Amino acid sequence: MMTSELPWTPDFEVYDLNHKIDEVGIVATGIEVTWDDGQRSIHNNFLLRENSPDEQTVHPLSREMLISPLDLPDDLQAVDATTDDSGALVVTWSDHHQSRFHPGWLRDHAWIDESKKIDSRILWKALDMPDPPTFDGKAAIEDDSVLLAWLEALCDVGVSRLQGLQDSDAMLFDVVHRIGSIRETNFGRMYVLEIKDDPDSNAFTSSALIQHMDMPTRENPPGLQFLYCRRNTTTGGEGVYVDAFKVAEDMRNEEPEVFEALTTINWEFRNKSKTSDYRASGPIIGLDEQGHPNDVRITAWLRAPLKAAPQVVEQAYRSVRQFMRRTESPEYQMIIKYRPGDLLAFDNRRALHGRRGYDAKGGERYIEGCYADRDDLYSKIRTLRRDFKAKNMS
Repeated sequence: MMTSELPWTPDFEVYDLNHKIDEVGIVATGIEVTWDDGQRSIHNNFLLRENSPDEQTVHPLSREMLISPLDLPDDLQAVDATTDDSGALVVTWSDHHQSRFHPGWLRDHAWIDESKKIDSRILWKALDMPDPPTFDGKAAIEDDSVLLAWLEALCDVGVSRLQGLQDSDAMLFDVVHRIGSIRETNFGRMYVLEIKDDPDSNAFTSSALIQHMDMPTRENPPGLQFLYCRRNTTTGGEGVYVDAFKVAEDMRNEEPEVFEALTTINWEFRNKSKTSDYRASGPIIGLDEQGHPNDVRITAWLRAPLKAAPQVVEQAYRSVRQFMRRTESPEYQMIIKYRPGDLLAFDNRRALHGRRGYDAKGGERYIEGCYADRDDLYSKIRTLRRDFKAKNMS
C-alpha cells in the first residue's frame, strides 16, 4: 500500500510528528518499532488490532470501538509489517485484515522504559507560594487561552484565583460551566457562606475553622470547590489554605513511620445532621500507582470514633495529630483575603482550607460556593490543549 496521506486516529487527539519510524519487525507478541531517536517499542497484537483506525473496527464519527476483544482470533498474529510513504505503520493480520497506524499515535502509546511520566504539580509552602496564581476573570470567561492558563494553575498548584468579576447572580455558575458540570450535594447546587440560626455545618457560623476538606463523608468527595466573593466588609474571616500534598511529602521524608500510618490506617467519617447520614472511610492520605499523594481525606470534626485494636488506635492518633500539627503551622499556610469580585478555585482533595474567625456584626459578608469534579477539570484542559494544537498545526 502506497499513500502520502496519514490515517486518522482512533480518538480525537492531535498527535505530533516529532519522531519517525526507522524500522519495524514482527515479534511473538506484536510489532517492534525502532524510532529515529534510537528508542524501541513493542506494540501488542491485540492492542493494535482492536484500535485499527478503519470503519470496520472503529466508528469514524464517535471514534469508539465496534468490535469486542472476543471478535479477534485467539491466534491473532501479524503476517506483514512495513511503513508507507506517509510514514504510517502498515500491518497485515492473520485474519486478513489490514491496518494503518498514525506514527504520532503509535509513539504516544508506546511503552518506552527510558521515558518517565512528568509530574507538573508544584508542591508549596507559604514562603514559596504566598498568594494563589491569579488571572483576570472577564478574560477567563471570554478567552480560551486565559481560561487554560487558569485551569492549568489550578491543576498544578491546587488553588488559583480569578479577580475582577462582576457582581451577578449567575456569575458563579457561568464560570464553573466553562469547565463542566456543577456537582450537586446535600447542600444543593450552590450554597452561601452565611450565619444560620440552626447551622448544619460549622461553615455557617462566624467561628474560625481549622484546615479541612469538604465532604470526607462521601464515597467520592467533590474534587473541586469554588468560592465567589460578592460582598465582604467584615473584619477577619481570611481563608487559610495548606498544600496537603506538600505536608505529606515532608512527612514521608522526615517521619516515615507516621507517613505510613497516614496512608494505611482507615478512618471513618460521618456527617452530623438531622436530615442526612453520610459515611465513608479511607486513609488520611491516598496514594496513586507511583506512590505520590493523590487524595487527602480529613476533617477533624467529622471523624467517627475509630474502632480498631488498641495499638492501631494509638498509632492512628499519633499520626493524625502530627499531620494536623503541620497543617496548623504558619509555614504551610497561605492566607487569602476574600475580596469582592474574586473567585477562588481549589482542589478539595489536595488544598486543605480553613478560616479565621470574623466579626459577624461588623459588616456584610456574602460568599457563594459550589462544587465540581476533577474529571471535568482534566477533560477541559485536554480539549483546550487539543484545540490549540490543531490550530497551530493547521
